[in-house]
Amino acid sequence: MPRITIQKPTDQPSGRNRLLDSLRQALATKDFAEFHFMVAFAKAGPLYRLESAMASWLENGKTIRAIIGVDEKGTSKEALEFALSHFTETHIAHVVGPFTPTFHPKLYLFSGDRDALAFIGSNNLTVGGTETNLESHLRLTLDLPGDGDTHNELIGAWSDALAVSSKLTPALLSDLLRAGVVVSEAQMRAAFAATRPAATPTPSGIAPTFPTITIAPPSALPAGRRASAASRTKRPSIAKTSATLASSVPPISSVAQTLVMQIVPHHNGEVFLSKKAIDQDPAFFGWPFTGLSTPKKGANKPYPQRVPDPVVDLKVFDGKGAQIIRHPSFGLNTVYYETKHEIRVTVPSDVVKAVPSHSILVMRQGAQCDYEMDIYVPGSSQYTTYLQRCNQTMPSGGSANPRNFGWL
Repeated sequence: MPRITIQKPTDQPSGRNRLLDSLRQALATKDFAEFHFMVAFAKAGPLYRLESAMASWLENGKTIRAIIGVDEKGTSKEALEFALSHFTETHIAHVVGPFTPTFHPKLYLFSGDRDALAFIGSNNLTVGGTETNLESHLRLTLDLPGDGDTHNELIGAWSDALAVSSKLTPALLSDLLRAGVVVSEAQMRAAFAATRPAATPTPSGIAPTFPTITIAPPSALPAGRRASAASRTKRPSIAKTSATLASSVPPISSVAQTLVMQIVPHHNGEVFLSKKAIDQDPAFFGWPFTGLSTPKKGANKPYPQRVPDPVVDLKVFDGKGAQIIRHPSFGLNTVYYETKHEIRVTVPSDVVKAVPSHSILVMRQGAQCDYEMDIYVPGSSQYTTYLQRCNQTMPSGGSANPRNFGWL
């Protein structure tokens, strides 16, 4: 009889029980040899995070077979490139009909000779679906051959979807891109930004209130995997080694949406951003800058400046995690000092006074502004959690305490 446990909706955002962790554990289980899954939407974020586990799985001669939907432009170009290069086989589900049906199942199945494990629920193969969204699934643990009938039904569900799918090839991917059925993750973000409403203050007492929970951030994107565009090639065969896997993965800029970084505010309000991070994802920062700064002294040389200033929602949280400062529509002066290869932003004086050295800046692309910028000072649980996501070290410049950063 299958053993059933249920993922509760708040398990993922709280960090208690995330599908991504369960998938990573299953990929490391020696008794499993086949991995079948079907999802409505897939993006590259979870695949990047599972890359190492998938590499080991494939190196051991195991298989990954996927069916991925492409309706509603919910699956990205980067995810399909990854699947085409790495999985044993991938099929695309896209059913056209008079009522515009959507391919919407979510099933992850690991099979071995003696055991099987399945996850059936609402979780898509996206960062939200595997880590931060309020989702729910059934986890079925099967003993084989005793639970063979249930296992056969699960395989049957996957095979049923296969009947309305087409095998993913480089030619099919090109056709999907040309038709606009699949777009890049950068295009997804741009489309979202284009529909972003203007930031307007909400009148007090009008907005409804809802219960809140503490949201744990997603895991950090793996460090040290920055493939150049020239090295990213599609291959019809399965990648057999970690080195081969890494060589075909798009750079971080295709999926990163949040920068987490330790900062040191200076007395004049300047905060130095990481040039290393900017080199990894220029588009995130609007780099290269097209404007020029206005020197305080007329004889001085102007520097490249981002124009117009990004509009940010800037908040500061104290050592207990309580918000103590907010500038909801702040124009963030952003300048590149060429002589020292430094990019500096300028924050208000009250932020400088409240924020000690090596506080954590969480900088994410905003829904109603260019960036949401949350600063956590040491002491809070949020500070500790975000510090754990800082898996890269910046050049120290001779400092005994170098700063760290990471991407989510």
